[in-house]
Amino acid sequence: SSWSQIASVANMDNPCEGPYSVGDTKEVDMGTFGTHTVRIANCSKPAECKTTGFSQTACGLVIEFADVITIYNMNNTNNPYNVGGWPASLMRTYLNETIYDALPSELSSVIVPTKVISGHGSTSGETNFESTDKLYLLSTKELGFNVMYDTAKSETRILDYYNLYNNSNARIKDTRNWWLRTASSSGNRDFYIISYQGSYGTSQVYVPNGVSPAFRIG
Repeated sequence: SSWSQIASVANMDNPCEGPYSVGDTKEVDMGTFGTHTVRIANCSKPAECKTTGFSQTACGLVIEFADVITIYNMNNTNNPYNVGGWPASLMRTYLNETIYDALPSELSSVIVPTKVISGHGSTSGETNFESTDKLYLLSTKELGFNVMYDTAKSETRILDYYNLYNNSNARIKDTRNWWLRTASSSGNRDFYIISYQGSYGTSQVYVPNGVSPAFRIG
């Protein structure tokens, strides 16, 4: 199917009641970044998705990269570690500018802005963050984890794909770790990652890890 055909079913209550299924894949040519595989990670949109303040990152037709596009650091040593969380990160800018611009126009034209709720670090006075992004990283909860130091875990849900395949193998995307958007509230230096073995852990922000974003179609 073309991206416009896929987008035509996005506003159904459950797009996967049509011709598509969770886990279906498609290749995307990203020019200098190479050709990568994306898959349907979510189709459902339950009542909690309509709750005020709820993240839309696991609601409706969500597509995720099934592999790692490149490696990049969440922040660098000139940035205040995880202060400001996902919205203040270099990674967010990199995704929504450099990576987004590398997508074919047929795809980028059907990506819709998404309300993204993300957790905060230990810095005094910080609360969960809200941003609007075309490309975003996943969170610990969306991958099926219940992590103590993810302050925004109650503001999102498990993606359909990781509900169906709630195991380490399903979370492996490369022979490297890959970033999540979740800042660890146990300190002010780390964001969460998924390891090359499919488990969760943390990484200091200046360490280059894999980049594997998601987006919504509409």
